[in-house]
Amino acid sequence: MRRSRGALAAAAAALLAPLLALGPGLGAGAASAQSVWTAWLNVSWRLPGSNQSAWSAGESGLFGQDSPVRPAAGLVVRPDEREGLNACSPRSNFSGAPPHAPWVALVQRGGGCMFSVKINAAARLRAQAVAVFNYEGAAGPEVQTMTHPGTGNTVAIMISYAKGREILQKIEKGYQVTMAIEVGKKHGSWMNNYSIFFVSVSFFIVTAATVGYFIFYSARRLRVARAQNRRQRRLKADARKAIGQLQLRTLKQGDEETGPDADNCAVCIEAYKANDIVRILTCNHLFHKSCIDPWLLEHRTCPMCKCDILKALGIEVDVEDQGEPAQTPSAPSEASNIPSVNEEDNHSETASSGYASVQGAEEPAPEERVTPESDHLRLVNASQTPEVDTLPQLDNPGFEGDEAHEQQVKS
Repeated sequence: MRRSRGALAAAAAALLAPLLALGPGLGAGAASAQSVWTAWLNVSWRLPGSNQSAWSAGESGLFGQDSPVRPAAGLVVRPDEREGLNACSPRSNFSGAPPHAPWVALVQRGGGCMFSVKINAAARLRAQAVAVFNYEGAAGPEVQTMTHPGTGNTVAIMISYAKGREILQKIEKGYQVTMAIEVGKKHGSWMNNYSIFFVSVSFFIVTAATVGYFIFYSARRLRVARAQNRRQRRLKADARKAIGQLQLRTLKQGDEETGPDADNCAVCIEAYKANDIVRILTCNHLFHKSCIDPWLLEHRTCPMCKCDILKALGIEVDVEDQGEPAQTPSAPSEASNIPSVNEEDNHSETASSGYASVQGAEEPAPEERVTPESDHLRLVNASQTPEVDTLPQLDNPGFEGDEAHEQQVKS
């Protein structure tokens, strides 16, 4: 058992070696604060000249923080009465100590001095150990951990007031009391070390994960922000290029836009006046140049109809659309006439909003009859293929349709 305890003590010393290297007293203070050793006491007494003897044993002591944790034994000796049981006086003496045998000093806590003073007073007289018993009515637990630096290799333990008074009464009655101190159990040290280790590792993991996530999130936000800034710069550059391609016009007295029934600028909500410089967008809506230019730099769309000036002028800036071909493969010439007709219809509908066309405002635009799309398709198909007269097949109408389709394809 003692060998295993010695091995544990050696292992603890090896673990505490880095702490000892940090500074004087740091490792010892940390070790003593974390470890508490109990003391197993075997107290026996007998009356001189008789065969009457008795003994009691129990784990009723506690080693001091600065005491060596090792066994000790000897005759229990109290201080002389003239100096008191506290042994705080420099003249404290233990006249009952045997000159050539080991002995244990029994002193009481208190008296206005530190534990180290009591222990050194007994150590000067070659006491092997010092047992300090608590005073009556002491606050806190009956047995407390003592701090007594500078006491050397003297074993120091603390016992309760009741245990100390019991031993003291035996001595006062003339009994020879012998005390054997054995090393008890170690409380709290290894559990505290493991707890501190796991808490430190957990804190490090949580801190590292938090810092890592913060760095990742910040880098991602920075990358997205840079990409958005680059895209905004490209869009503004393209918007400036598109604004430069839009027509400017100076209004004159008598223009339709300066009349009492004319619309106001949709941006500043003010009426147009003579000598105002207006910009005409691709959708034929016009606005004050000083009002619409900042708007187009930020939004690139008409404030009224949301027409995109970049797409209207053929400026494509979307990154997703760069990999696609700019133009789709051309269809037959007859089929290409159909979207052109639709564009003319859209253009006529946009122009009907009350604004003049881009080319001039003196003459009103002639009204155009909107031809239904079915009529255009009929005209295109009529100009594309001649009619084919086919005889009806009364027995198989489906065959008739297939044959007519094949003849049209062959023609």
